[in-house]
Amino acid sequence: MKLAMIEGEETHAELLRRYVKAWGRERDIPLSITSFSDKEDFRSMWEGQRDIDALLVDTHMADEDRKELSGFARKDHIDLAIIFTAGFAENGDKEPGSSKKSVGREKLFRCMDKVLYREGRRDVLVVQTKTGPLELVADRIMFVEAQGSGCMIEFCPQRNWTFQLECRDSLAALEEQLDKKYFRRCHRAYIVRLDKIRRVNRSGIELKNGSRIPVSRAIYGDLRQMLRRKREQEQEEGGA
Repeated sequence: MKLAMIEGEETHAELLRRYVKAWGRERDIPLSITSFSDKEDFRSMWEGQRDIDALLVDTHMADEDRKELSGFARKDHIDLAIIFTAGFAENGDKEPGSSKKSVGREKLFRCMDKVLYREGRRDVLVVQTKTGPLELVADRIMFVEAQGSGCMIEFCPQRNWTFQLECRDSLAALEEQLDKKYFRRCHRAYIVRLDKIRRVNRSGIELKNGSRIPVSRAIYGDLRQMLRRKREQEQEEGGA
């Protein structure tokens, strides 16, 4: 996951980097963090690259500057997640000389979780992880695999970036939550999201991100027919 951070105070920037890295370790998410001292420094990078998943911005920036920055950053990346942060204090108290209470570590973790796992009010899947319950945006799930007493979920939160998340829920429990219009049990140990499938043959299912999962012989024919009908329907709707 690629992050950019605009923070003029190096002390605050270092603490923010530490918090974000701690979040990444707890979630087992590989992170790349690039820091910028002001919006002009960020602008010069953004005009040439535009390759980040989230932007963290100091809330002490003037309102006009924040609005300008948000409009500029989202002009060519409408889905870019922007988190506005205050200066950080270790104990969550007010900063010296500031009337604003600083954002605490746990609040930052909740903001980062929202960026990673869900957006707005889209359908979500609630899962139990070793760090507690999480809500995953259902249309970012590639597949679910039963593993031991729990499951592994392959999740694509940002563009073509994919990672795997372990949860304690059973496959049957997750299947009950998932919308049957979009998800199908394709094997005794797998559930797949139908619109993530690139092709199906007797050797298995290839997903759009390149992952491959098995398909049972009992499901193979029904799944191919289901996908054929879905694609025909999409073509009809597109030509209407």
